[in-house]
Amino acid sequence: MIETYFKNDARTFGLSNADCVEVMAQIAKSGFKFDMVFADPPYFLSSGGISVQSGKQVCVDKGEWDKSQGSEKDLQFT
Repeated sequence: MIETYFKNDARTFGLSNADCVEVMAQIAKSGFKFDMVFADPPYFLSSGGISVQSGKQVCVDKGEWDKSQGSEKDLQFT
């Protein structure tokens, strides 16, 4: 069963925090259709460095969850 942590009042929109591959498999088995999947995986781009955005220096460190764990582990993740 897919645990939904938010549904709008009309129950036409819901959010779940789960492995999207597992959830899509469950949805496909049920025959239910969906309009969009929003996934925000780590891209392993956080390096603690800086970049320039709109003429200002910005930190490119998004958090521990986005830091590389090494090439082998990053590839295993994908």
